[in-house]
Amino acid sequence: MSYAIPTNELTLNAIVQYKERAIAAGIVRAKAKGIAASDEELVVREMLPSFDLGLLAGLAAGVGYALNYYVTAAAVGAGVWAPAPGVTAWVADPTMAVGRVAVFYKAYDAAANPMVTAVRFMIAGATTKAVFFIQELIDNKLEPEVWFSEPVVYDPQDIVNMDFFGRAATAAGGEELGYGCFIIERVGAVVS
Repeated sequence: MSYAIPTNELTLNAIVQYKERAIAAGIVRAKAKGIAASDEELVVREMLPSFDLGLLAGLAAGVGYALNYYVTAAAVGAGVWAPAPGVTAWVADPTMAVGRVAVFYKAYDAAANPMVTAVRFMIAGATTKAVFFIQELIDNKLEPEVWFSEPVVYDPQDIVNMDFFGRAATAAGGEELGYGCFIIERVGAVVS
């Protein structure tokens, strides 16, 4: 069972435990997929959206995910599921690189008046991994983020589909809807 938990309902120790659990899930998955035989052969780092998701081909230069900045496309999402990356020419959902596991553990919306009510993670457009309703938890703005009760793990070569549902269209500049995500890969692939 997956659900979202607002930050203001968590202690610092609980947040640390959520991150540790997300990392542990990613390490277990990476070893199961043969990326490494031991924990020492792996590195854990925060995801850089354009680098790790390979989204640059579908983005306008100098905006949104192309700058490793989480922002939705402008004027989309009213009553429909829409792709979370702020793309101008959505070609296809990104594919996780060989030898890399992604573990999503939180979402945030920094807009003053968030239009996003839910986020969804799928493999391609077929298999739903998780859906989190976040409106009530983020709208009050005590904290702009929610933590996932269970991490959402993507395997190497999974097609990563991150969508959002909006109660109204996002603003002209898009909405700053972002994610906490760890990348687990072999030491030396990016970080040595």
